[in-house]
Amino acid sequence: MTKVAAAGWIAVADGECQRSSSDPLENCCCLGYNYSTSFNKRRSGVYTLANFCGVKCLDVEGYCDSTSGGGGWLVVQRRRQSLKQKDYFHRDWVEYEDGFGSLTAEFWYGLRALHYLTSQGDWEMRIDFQLSNGTRSYMHYGHFRVGPAEDSYRLSISDFKGSTPTDPFSAHHNTMEFTTRDRDNDRSLNNNCAVQHSSGWWYNKCFTINLNYHYDKSSYGLIRFGYNWHSPQFLEMKIRLVNCTFQ
Repeated sequence: MTKVAAAGWIAVADGECQRSSSDPLENCCCLGYNYSTSFNKRRSGVYTLANFCGVKCLDVEGYCDSTSGGGGWLVVQRRRQSLKQKDYFHRDWVEYEDGFGSLTAEFWYGLRALHYLTSQGDWEMRIDFQLSNGTRSYMHYGHFRVGPAEDSYRLSISDFKGSTPTDPFSAHHNTMEFTTRDRDNDRSLNNNCAVQHSSGWWYNKCFTINLNYHYDKSSYGLIRFGYNWHSPQFLEMKIRLVNCTFQ
């Protein structure tokens, strides 16, 4: 995966897509489902994106989802239960900052990227997943933001809607700092949740949802709805500017 750069990324704050017929795209907003005919050929996949600018602009790669919920999403995390490395997300702080994995397989886009993107404009977040019985569901949050490194990439998430019976994310994990096996910021008094559950995450004490959780652990799943735990066969976490306009 293309590592995310720490040098002052910002997004196109007004959410409008300045399209051209060739890459790089301005951002994933250029891949909405309701484009004019000339742009309907755009498909979900890896694109070069040019909306990461500091002193100079940097072209980086990202996986754009052009279909879910109208399209325009940048996928920032993906899991597949079928892959053999069940503890693939048991990583150190620096790895979670920089991002790891493959944009076409399992990956984490990086905390630096999530902060720099969501600090510019208003962002929403969507989680799409498929349960072991084949049921497809989604969770949508109208507000999503990740704080800076000096605040341990604190999570701000709210405004839930979706096809699931309850909201396992914002009620338990909103305002939490990120924790990894080598940096303990959770609220558990007796242990490091990232060590106990083999993955970095915005832990409370410890979680009701953890999309990076070790698949082979027996006492939990990745997501809890009420008293029931679930471990989706496939899931994606993706973000989009709230005022993303598909011109």
